[in-house]
Amino acid sequence: MAKKVRVAVVGMGIGRPNGMAIARNPRGEVVALCDLVEERMKDFANSLPNKDNIKFYTDYKKMCKDPDIDAVFVGTPNQWHVPIALEAVKNNKHVMVTKPLADSEQSAMKLVNAAESAGVVNMMSLSTRFDKSCMYLGNLARNGFFGEIYYARARSIRRSGIPAWNLGFIQKGGGAFRDMGVHVLDAIWWIMGLPKPVTVLGVAGAKFGPRGLGYWDYS
Repeated sequence: MAKKVRVAVVGMGIGRPNGMAIARNPRGEVVALCDLVEERMKDFANSLPNKDNIKFYTDYKKMCKDPDIDAVFVGTPNQWHVPIALEAVKNNKHVMVTKPLADSEQSAMKLVNAAESAGVVNMMSLSTRFDKSCMYLGNLARNGFFGEIYYARARSIRRSGIPAWNLGFIQKGGGAFRDMGVHVLDAIWWIMGLPKPVTVLGVAGAKFGPRGLGYWDYS
């Protein structure tokens, strides 16, 4: 039987469902958790099959030095993606980072180059690409079912969510497009065979959150 990949999960927000997926995979296991709040780690650990053998860390740098960890899943606020992933790569850990990979092209390339130099896997988690429906469409496209694909249009629809907890531009990672739209764009790009972009045009707007509209009083 192949050796399981021993994974540390950083961030007990989006890290929880991803950690559960890792735990359900016969080729992986969660061996460590990292978060600023220990109670959140304990709560999540109780839902894992090996709950009594999971290590807790509040310092990601110490976690990355653990020789019993093979890979690190980074599910933190966006501004921490690159610093944590770089520390993991520096310690020869494979990394999977929730999107966006970085907050700038320069930061993203710094991480990409570091991973290539270290010879480790650096992957951005764009989960829609692995959805069964998306994979099915991708297989049809590669088998020529649609003929030559020369045009595609992708749309993302969700509830308005006003008010929402994450209207801040930084916390959202760049607004609605980088938070949600990137999933459908990546899916259609992958289905089409990853064509190389020639030109890119982006337009963004924000009407409610920046003006202080739509916020609940959580007190």
